[in-house]
Amino acid sequence: MIQEVNDAVAAVLEERGLDARTCSVRVTSLPPDGWTVELECSDATVADAAAERLHPTEEDARRLRIVKLPAGDVPAAMIVSSSVADVRRSPAHPSELVSQAVMGDRVEPLKVEGEWVLVRLDDGYIGWMRSWHLIATPPEQIHNFYSRADHRVAFNHSEVLSAPSSDALPVTDVVIGTPMAVTGRSGRGWLAVELPDGRSGFVKSTHLEKRRHRKLLSREQLTATGLRFLGIPYLWGGSTPKGFDCSGLVQRTFRLNGRILPRDSDMQARFGVEKVVNSLDDLQPGDLLFFGRAAQRITHVAMVLPDRLFLHAYGQVRVNSLDPSHPLYEASLARDWRSTRDPLA
Repeated sequence: MIQEVNDAVAAVLEERGLDARTCSVRVTSLPPDGWTVELECSDATVADAAAERLHPTEEDARRLRIVKLPAGDVPAAMIVSSSVADVRRSPAHPSELVSQAVMGDRVEPLKVEGEWVLVRLDDGYIGWMRSWHLIATPPEQIHNFYSRADHRVAFNHSEVLSAPSSDALPVTDVVIGTPMAVTGRSGRGWLAVELPDGRSGFVKSTHLEKRRHRKLLSREQLTATGLRFLGIPYLWGGSTPKGFDCSGLVQRTFRLNGRILPRDSDMQARFGVEKVVNSLDDLQPGDLLFFGRAAQRITHVAMVLPDRLFLHAYGQVRVNSLDPSHPLYEASLARDWRSTRDPLA
């Protein structure tokens, strides 16, 4: 029966354009005799549709146990308490790094296994995080903090110190975009701050900026944000200034400007409006370029800059061009350029 359940789930996921990155599914036989099959799923409608597709007999229905996540003793909400927290494919440190979250990000816990928590990120991505990166926080407490968090980190990297002095011991490091509530000021260029997890400390005032709730994306601001990451090394699954993959760079650049894009390049290739590009002059800053060996197999993404240039994570965050006459022309990507989309449209 396991194969039949797997086939039914796969069919439902394909129909809905979902996969393991956004819908967690596990099909197992339960001991002691393996007679009962358990379908665990993070999307209740997917589980119900798969069960309906099986058309089980009364006996088969007794053999199928459906578990809809979240399940077990999990809190309603959690926030990230580390400057950067890894999200992995499975609950083990050697497992593939699939994404990252930063301090203050809210995640939805789906289940707990030992010291690991299966979470859904705010972009819909699902993966495993070590519990030491997370703090169970009531939703109203998270809302209260964000209502007071009027600043965020403006530098790629900064530190929160235990006293308003560069010689003070650190409380934590932080990365760009981390929200903070300013609780006081020091006359020597320091601000007293509260962190999302309740800790407090001091940050150089020049390292913070006011949080802005932008309604419209600015192509100029996207360009300025993206270029500040030049030279940061490539990291598979990385989405912070501690290391970027191609889609993580694009997602972080847009996130810092108030827009949450999907996590991976093939997902981003379905976001926004597709553009017909007759010449490179049709490209605008902020447009996204998608590359792959085939149109249905996108494996790389870049963001357009002014002057026929584009920004991407390719060994490191760098600038290249699709113009054969330009010294930064990247021939291998030019051959694999498949589509262009405008996320601002």
